Formats: sequence, C-alpha cells, structure tokens
Amino acid sequence: MQRACRYLIVATLAVSVLSGGCSTVRLGYDQAELLLRWWADRHLDLDASQARWLKDELRQFHLWHRQTQLPDYADLAAAMARQSSDDISPDKVCENIDSALAQFDLLLRQSVPLLAGLARQLESQQLQHLRRRFAEEDRAWREKWLDAARDQRSRQRVEDWTERAESYYGRLKRDQRDFIFQAVQRSSWDPQLSWERRQARQQQIVATLEKIIRQRPSQSQAEVEIQGLIERSLRPDDTRMAAMQRALQQEACTNLAGLHQLSSAEQRLRARDRLASYERDFRQLAAKR
Repeated sequence: MQRACRYLIVATLAVSVLSGGCSTVRLGYDQAELLLRWWADRHLDLDASQARWLKDELRQFHLWHRQTQLPDYADLAAAMARQSSDDISPDKVCENIDSALAQFDLLLRQSVPLLAGLARQLESQQLQHLRRRFAEEDRAWREKWLDAARDQRSRQRVEDWTERAESYYGRLKRDQRDFIFQAVQRSSWDPQLSWERRQARQQQIVATLEKIIRQRPSQSQAEVEIQGLIERSLRPDDTRMAAMQRALQQEACTNLAGLHQLSSAEQRLRARDRLASYERDFRQLAAKR
C-alpha cells in the first residue's frame, strides 16, 4: 500500500511538475484517476465490485485534491519561478523541498481512509498477486541498479539527472554536465542499502495487508494500521537508512543550488517560463469544475 501512496504523488505532483509541456500537465492530471485505477488493478487484480468502489472513491479524492491542493502547488511554482532569475542558496532550495514534503504528508494523510477501505476488501489471493508483482519489479530493479557495474549505474543516474535538468534549462553546458557527473560520484546513495529498504517496505506492506485480511478490522482500525505503515515506510527505524535519507536530502539542496548557479541568463529565463507555465496550469486545473 505504500507504493499506492507513492503513486498518488506521482499522479498529481510528479505527473504535473516533472512532465513536459503545459498541455501535458493538464492532460496528465486529468488522467490521474484512470492511471491510478490501472495501477491498482495491475498490482491487486481487483474484482468488478472493488474496481467500481475504487473508481467512485478516487473521483472524490481527485476532486478534493483539485480544489484544495492545486492552489498551493501553484503558489510554490510561482515562488520558484521568481527565485529562478537569480542564484539560489541551498537553504532556500531546502525550504522549497520542505514545502513540497509538507504537501506530500497532507496528501498521504488524506489518502489513509481510501487505502484502508481498499485494504479491507482484499482477499488472500490478491495478496499473492501483489507478491508476484513485487517479485517481477524487483528483478528489473536489481538488474538496473544492483547487479549492474558501478560505472553503468553512474552513467544511468547522470543521464536521468541530465534529462530532468534539460526539461527546465534546455541543453546543458559542459560545466553543468561535469557538475552532475561529480555530484553523482559523491552521492551518498547506496544501491545495496536501497535494495534492503525496498525489501523492508515490501515486507511491511505484505504484513500489514495480511493482518487486515486475517482480522477484518473496522474502518477506523484499518486506518490506524495504514497510517502506521506509512510512518514506518517514510521514516525508517534502521539508522543506516535514516542517515542515507537525510544525507540525500541535504545533497539535493546543495546540488540543485549548485547546478542553478552555473546556469546562463538564457537558461534561467527558460526555467522561469517553465515554472510560470506550471503555475498557470495548476490554477486553471484548480478552477475547473
């Protein structure tokens, strides 16, 4: 279920802010409900009754998000657009990240009743289906990030970061590409530790769903279980994982500020215009009825 929570973010924040042009933002957001239902069915093999229930619940969730959260996303995009004209400090980047994380937490809290309601309808065979999906996805993850040689992983991370950066700045300069390469080499990201965390999350998901399926708790009791699952997933007890998470967030602040400092006036203008277009899209989507 933690993956379901995370996908809610992908379907709202990431599909919007990290996507391409403005029309893609609006189209992606309007299709978020359909994408979520497809994802849930693929991982849980929903029956007809469950699928109808989820469709109705997601429609209400999407409406809540459109009316109450998109104005905040627009405000954040506008603030970032203003900041993009000048150098930006790591502390200011961290403030933006903290704002996004606060919105992320609110979205997760709001999703708890929906996730608990869905969990209460699942059967044991659907949990087995989820385990098989996890195993399939794990094989692809291992091949890409754990079994691959270190230089291959580094190249992939550099390519991913460069592609995201160029969606805002346009083609990067040589010094910006060198900066990204050096940042990847210094990164605190540990693929083995990430694999262990991935496995721990999956085990927590399965254990929580197994408990709900076995005990058939009330809605409020199931919400307590789902909330606990979310807290454990986002804030790991393992000190190694928690330390890596903190280090990566601080590195993100430093790296984003450093890359922006190397940007040209033309690149900053392009980034500002892109962020301003997101603000307009968010406000238009929020006003849509």
